[in-house]
Amino acid sequence: MQPFSPSGKAPKLRAAGKTHSGRRRKLNEDYVLLRPQLGLFVVADGVGGKNAGEVASCMATLSMCNFFEATETDTWPDSYRVLLDLTLSEAAKRLSAAVRKANADVWEIASRRKKQKNMNTTVVAAYVEQGSMMLQLAHVGDSRCYRARDGHLDLLTHDHSLRNEARLQAPGISDRQLQRIPKNVITRALGRRDGVEIDIRSEPVVPGDVFLLCSDGVNRMLPDAQILEALQVSEDPQEAAELLVSLANEAGGIDNITALVIQFGND
Repeated sequence: MQPFSPSGKAPKLRAAGKTHSGRRRKLNEDYVLLRPQLGLFVVADGVGGKNAGEVASCMATLSMCNFFEATETDTWPDSYRVLLDLTLSEAAKRLSAAVRKANADVWEIASRRKKQKNMNTTVVAAYVEQGSMMLQLAHVGDSRCYRARDGHLDLLTHDHSLRNEARLQAPGISDRQLQRIPKNVITRALGRRDGVEIDIRSEPVVPGDVFLLCSDGVNRMLPDAQILEALQVSEDPQEAAELLVSLANEAGGIDNITALVIQFGND
């Protein structure tokens, strides 16, 4: 579907986020970042011993924010130029470079400091350039992005997990064989090595669209139908985000829970 706005202008954007440690974990290693003035929205789910996962998720999101602040003008620092993927649109290039910069920052600490050794983090990030009717989406790991449109919920990301890799490499694999593969082992993350493979896509925005960025603490607890209902029940993104976190906790809250809701108005 092509983006459409009766006024010819990009639909109004509103966003809010909520994060919670869940019912079984004392430490919240998720991190949520909203910078509407930059058009940047990020959810990261950290992994590591002691506090290292919390460090990784925080470092990655703040690194991306710093990158966007440093590249608000058309003149980008030369050190960032090497991070560009020339096959992408300008907006997608900027988001891709920000993720690569975040990976480099996390990797530098994870590979040098004993306390943060082997720390890493998933990331799912959305960027909406001012005045644009396109949403740029980047993700690494199993944090997700959903879109609610016209009563339907679509998953826009593909989990980078052992189970999904098995499905891709062996399309005929049975459900019994899949059950033997740990479902929460991810195959990609920021900070595992000095380079990172990123999934990037550009999505046209239609007035009325609602996007959800979330850690797996949401989708592991809630079926798609319940996620869709929560996104549609309120026109206030803060209420929607808080409802998703509350529902995930009511369903067991076995992991940290983060929901970031982006709504595009019909006016």
